[in-house]
Amino acid sequence: MSRILLDSPYYINWRAYSDLKESAKVVYSYHIRRFESYLIKCGYQGHLDFDRFYYYTESHDYSPIDKCFISKYILYLEEEQKNSTGVLCNTIIYLKQFFSFLFDIGMIKTNPMKHFRNKYYVRKIIDRSLSLEECRSVLATAEKTDPFTKMSYILFLTMLTTGLRNSEVVELTHQQIDFERNVIHINKGHKTTAEVVYMPTVLAELLKLYFKHPSFDVWVRTENKHVFFQNGKPFSNRMLTHFVKKIMIESGITRNITPHCLRHTTAYLMQLNGISLSAIKRQLRHKSSATTLRYLPPVQLSIELLDQVVVTISMPKKNGKP
Repeated sequence: MSRILLDSPYYINWRAYSDLKESAKVVYSYHIRRFESYLIKCGYQGHLDFDRFYYYTESHDYSPIDKCFISKYILYLEEEQKNSTGVLCNTIIYLKQFFSFLFDIGMIKTNPMKHFRNKYYVRKIIDRSLSLEECRSVLATAEKTDPFTKMSYILFLTMLTTGLRNSEVVELTHQQIDFERNVIHINKGHKTTAEVVYMPTVLAELLKLYFKHPSFDVWVRTENKHVFFQNGKPFSNRMLTHFVKKIMIESGITRNITPHCLRHTTAYLMQLNGISLSAIKRQLRHKSSATTLRYLPPVQLSIELLDQVVVTISMPKKNGKP
């Protein structure tokens, strides 16, 4: 079979200069070969030019590989090749990367997949949050770590109840905490501008006591501003990740829990206590409610609640009202 694509400068340059790992390139190449087979099936021969692609055999007109052509290819895979939804989804993902690379380095004039919608993609909803029992176990374990200063306990309580991001936790300074309003000022953060997050009264009271503790006073006197530290050094993202995993293991939690999972837990705990989606979105500082929804586990409605809905809509009306 002719290698009109695999021997072309398009593929050779992509193979040589794409920043994908070698193992990923092998997988991508398989899907690129499948696309090559379709090009040949369409009757294309000779030097491959994506900007002047000959595929209208009746009229002998040249046209670039465009969104319409890609759509026909995906339809061919779905209807004639009987590819599964997962394979179709991956095919679009891999071709998008391939054509984006060619466009970025100037090998093609237009990217046929720039606005190509992947209708086969279904985002998996994964519940990363801790349960109530797991939260209690983690806090109890953290309190045992340093029962006098209670820094570990306060660290986990902060992460579980405020929804701060990892970087915001490790960079948190005592100047950011406003006890008059019970808020934490976020001066900078991932995808955010200067904002505030609210903290529960219990956390605020514990932080007040913590800041008065002799060990914290010594820490601050050495010109350190960070709230949380370990072995004489402020936490780094890596230290925080290791510390969270250590506490999880000691708490008997075998799942892979990262610091970011505690941010998911904040959303879950707020939802559990009847707090509205808009309030959760505001606390987590998401731009879109769709992002917030991905942080929340699916709400399981009971049969009794559904039965009550049926009763409500089935009740006879009196004077035009139920």
